[in-house]
Amino acid sequence: MENNQKPTLNIQPEMQASSSQGDVTPSQTPQSSSKTLRYVSGGIALLLLIGGLFIVLQKSKPTPPPQQPVVQQTLPPKPTLPRSKTQGVITNVMTASSLDAQGKAVVPATAFAKTDKDIYLVLNVNKPKIGTKIEYIRYFNGKYLDNGVNKILKLNVTNTSFAWSLKKPGATHLVGTYKVKVYTNGIFEKETSYTVQ
Repeated sequence: MENNQKPTLNIQPEMQASSSQGDVTPSQTPQSSSKTLRYVSGGIALLLLIGGLFIVLQKSKPTPPPQQPVVQQTLPPKPTLPRSKTQGVITNVMTASSLDAQGKAVVPATAFAKTDKDIYLVLNVNKPKIGTKIEYIRYFNGKYLDNGVNKILKLNVTNTSFAWSLKKPGATHLVGTYKVKVYTNGIFEKETSYTVQ
């Protein structure tokens, strides 16, 4: 007996064959991309949440008050006490345009001409010790002009003087008001004033 049946080939579609080799099918691709999309959107949401918290915390911090300038407190000045008692060495102060042989003022004066050759400051002193310094500071119209010192070199001196002299022909004294303060060993004793016209 003869079998008339034809042999049949069992052919499977290529898709199935390729799926058995481990390739990704089109139906699996949307699942993995949706996972990636979820991770990215979750990361963005987390960053936004952290940024929002940072902003809220910065706004809730109390702002420090503006710094005030530092003011140093100063103590009120102490009243100045006299440096020392007047020594009483200088008993009288005067100005003159000439002196006698003993160094005393011939005619005391307080006003001088700008052409007067000499202006003397004459000091009567009460027997100062040897080495005593007699000093003056002179001011012209309220501003410092000059100063000078005489040192006592012998006993029993009763007067000493300073001279402001015109040395060159045609020279003149400055016109204005002069004040002279006198000191014994740096301690103020007396003062006098004069004018030049």
